[in-house]
Amino acid sequence: MQPAIGYLRVSTQEQGRSGLGLAAQRHEIEAFGTREGFSIKLWHQDVQTGAGADALLLRPGLAAALKEARAARCPLIVSRLDRLSRNVHFISGLMEHKVHFVVAALGRDCDEFTLHIYASLAEQERKMISERIKAAKAAAKRKGQKFGLALRSKAERRRVVALGIAACEKAAVERAEAYRLHVEWALRQPGLDERPIAFTAAAEKLNERNIESPMGGRWTGSQLQRMARRLRLNHPPASLRLDVARARIQALWKQHPELTGKQVIVSLGLRHQHLLGIYRATQLLKECRAAAAKRSPVHKKVGWWLDRRTAERIRISAICKRHPRYTAKQVLRILGPEHSVRVRWVNQVMNECWRALGRHTPRQCNGWTPERRKRQSELIRQFRPWERATGPRTPEGKARAAKNGSRDAITRNDLAQTSIHPARLQPQHPVRRNVGTKRK
Repeated sequence: MQPAIGYLRVSTQEQGRSGLGLAAQRHEIEAFGTREGFSIKLWHQDVQTGAGADALLLRPGLAAALKEARAARCPLIVSRLDRLSRNVHFISGLMEHKVHFVVAALGRDCDEFTLHIYASLAEQERKMISERIKAAKAAAKRKGQKFGLALRSKAERRRVVALGIAACEKAAVERAEAYRLHVEWALRQPGLDERPIAFTAAAEKLNERNIESPMGGRWTGSQLQRMARRLRLNHPPASLRLDVARARIQALWKQHPELTGKQVIVSLGLRHQHLLGIYRATQLLKECRAAAAKRSPVHKKVGWWLDRRTAERIRISAICKRHPRYTAKQVLRILGPEHSVRVRWVNQVMNECWRALGRHTPRQCNGWTPERRKRQSELIRQFRPWERATGPRTPEGKARAAKNGSRDAITRNDLAQTSIHPARLQPQHPVRRNVGTKRK
């Protein structure tokens, strides 16, 4: 009797656990071998779908059966053609490579034309089965029926998900191990300015050598970084991570909002490490200032620029809103000595705040509150009685001033209590001019 290899296949795990379909196929192959003079010396089986052209990757039993048949120079016997595959391209590829297989249901002397027809029918039957199953599941879901993992408990679902994640991680580590030598070589290459090479530059080194990635494409920096992490290669970073840089700059900006981009790099101790560039530092500082300006309604109305004085403007606007009677010197005293700003600049910012708030005009409230104006008027009336509000400098006003008291009675203590400079109270002596004299 001629030796042969038997192959069995079912599509679902339930069919594999029951074993009825596998037993029926085995019985058909044994009956065909007894009738046609074949002796089955090895059996291989798979529990996998018959769809797809990559059957040898998904079905290790079929790959082993074909290898054994090729080595023993004997045919491969299946009960029906759809048990071998439901893909026309795969079956025609076997016939093209002269793989000797026999279908028990079609007989020993079945020609290629009949095999092609039955392969097309098997593929069409697979499509029809898929459409019927999808329609049935959709109707069942509309009625509230659950399928798959939805029927299991939450603990069982979490366990299955954890197993899937672990399997994917294991497969990723195995792929990375196959490229360990290439990854280590790329990361050993020198970078710019005697720094460690960046992952993007290392990926370009691999692309220059025409080394394909695990998926068959070009290498990228993020892909190489993930692979180095799986291989546990502690490669020093060529630049600071964006989230780390943002967090450190935000913490520094809260303490010193007046710093510039260069000062931030120096304060973080990254001047000689080249981990943070001036452009990225400036952009992250701008994010902090923009976030603070977004929370300030006065900043939105005025439309100030985002610069190193943004935090001081926001604080001055808050002080003006809370204490509208404060002067520029009082606001500067509240800001503290750590803010190196001038009174004139503070006064300008306060004027812009008052315009935005719509409460006072700068001319009416330029540091002169009504109480201060009243107090100054009383001092003027005390030391300049001829300039009272009763009228202009008339003989009657001068006589009334002489009756109430003259300015000769003013003491130095009174002058010290007022803001009027003593030189302004001194009589102005007329300038003598030589009239009618000729220059010799």
